[in-house]
Amino acid sequence: MSVPASADDLGARVAQAEHADDGVQRLLTGLAAQSGARRIGWTWWTRGRAEISATWGDWASLGDARLRRCEAALDEAVDQGVALSWPPPSEAFEARWVTLAQQQLVASAHDATTAGTPGTTRPLVFTVPLPGGPTPLGAVCLEWAPGQGPAPEGLRALEAAIVQVAPMLRWQQAAQWPWHRHLRMAVGAWWNRLSDHGSPRRQRLVIGAIALAAVVLVLPLQDGVTGRARIEGAQQRVLVAPSDGFLQAALVHPGDRVKAGQTLADLAQQDLQRERDRWTSQLAQHESGYVGAMARADRADAGLSLARAQEAEAQLALVEDQLQRTRLTAPFDGVVIQGDLSQSIGAPVKQGDALLTVASLARFRVVVEVDETDVAHVRTGQHGTLALSALPWDTLSLRVVRIVPLAQARDGRNVFEVHAEFTEPLPASVRPGLLGRARLDTGRGPWGWNLIRPIVERLRLALWAGWG
Repeated sequence: MSVPASADDLGARVAQAEHADDGVQRLLTGLAAQSGARRIGWTWWTRGRAEISATWGDWASLGDARLRRCEAALDEAVDQGVALSWPPPSEAFEARWVTLAQQQLVASAHDATTAGTPGTTRPLVFTVPLPGGPTPLGAVCLEWAPGQGPAPEGLRALEAAIVQVAPMLRWQQAAQWPWHRHLRMAVGAWWNRLSDHGSPRRQRLVIGAIALAAVVLVLPLQDGVTGRARIEGAQQRVLVAPSDGFLQAALVHPGDRVKAGQTLADLAQQDLQRERDRWTSQLAQHESGYVGAMARADRADAGLSLARAQEAEAQLALVEDQLQRTRLTAPFDGVVIQGDLSQSIGAPVKQGDALLTVASLARFRVVVEVDETDVAHVRTGQHGTLALSALPWDTLSLRVVRIVPLAQARDGRNVFEVHAEFTEPLPASVRPGLLGRARLDTGRGPWGWNLIRPIVERLRLALWAGWG
């Protein structure tokens, strides 16, 4: 029988498929309808060998041996990259191509259907490989009953129709691939282009660059976390108002160096002086009353006057102490780091109000603000470096001494304060209040992982928050 040019009909059938396997089944149905084949087998070319994945006809009733022979015929056509048929269309074709598997498939089909009937015409087998780019897409094997196969011209037309449908099946197959399969195919295609068209020198350069990048990515380098840092005095003292009153004088400003015992500010003393005079007068009055009561031998009045005199004496001592504390003095040598009172002269203050903060210059500490996503990598005893904004070209060595187990909100994110100490002598220009950036060394690891670890950790947290 003759086979019409059926590429348009086969393409229309395959285009209606929802996925590649459905497209293959529609292709086999269309081939059976147009060619009159009694059996058709299909294979996707995977892992370098043929495994029948779709059939049309009564293959299942013929047993596994016939299926294996069909797979061998498919392998034979794909390996040679040419459509094979048996019986061959010409003697020249038979001499040029290997058709052993095709002959065995025809022999098995002939034995199974015409055993004991001498002189019967043999069946026709036609196997067509489908191109798919760097690797074959698959192959299709058609079998006709004895005397029912098409002429050689019909086989060529059928081959052309099948080959024209191959790109559509390739697109449907690629749509089902996972992303890593697409990546692997893209890399393979790029490498094939390089091998086919690139010079050996270019290939060596590409291989060397890939090897160098791999070495750099896995090379163990020092990893660390960074954060904003500030310098504080290891010892700090806050000077507060000893009582309610008014600010009379401010003798220092933030940044001034002070000596132990130096007067820093004075509070107004007028109210306390009047209070002292009042209690002094009452003390003298109660002492005089006590003496008069003793002269009169009035024991009750004497006891009352004595108790009142003792109360006045205690109040007078309290006022004297408050008068002494109206003068704020430096508790140690250091620097004023907080409290500009020059604009508050005469302003009222309440007992306990913080007025000045003095930090010692003997020892410093560094407070590093570490993000909550990085604090798990920080340990006491780890070393690091500090770069100050005032000294950007000099780095100072640090050692972690404490991790404060309490998060604080800073600029819309949670941070933990990490306290560190300096491990080497400091320049004279270093003082409390300076700001900078600190880097704490947390260990060694592959450079590639160190680079993407923050992104991976944030992505993992986002996925967990989204999917649970």
